[in-house]
Amino acid sequence: MPGHLWEHAHNWYANMTIAERLLQLKHSGQPFVVHLSDGRALKIRAGDYISLNPSGKGTNVTVYGGGEDEEHFIPIFSISSVSVES
Repeated sequence: MPGHLWEHAHNWYANMTIAERLLQLKHSGQPFVVHLSDGRALKIRAGDYISLNPSGKGTNVTVYGGGEDEEHFIPIFSISSVSVES
């Protein structure tokens, strides 16, 4: 079963909720991108630029941009995917 570990890891990642993935990336320290269902993409520079309920059960996410007053309140159901910026 050479592919067994990869398949297990792939299935685990596929079963993560958006909130769980956001929390994981928030604490990783790496930049990432939040893709919205309306086609927009919000770049998150670091974990300090996003806020969500630590339980992962919240319904909204706040994303802070580069501008002093730039913040986006996003319903979590409008996030279609999250990707790591390379």
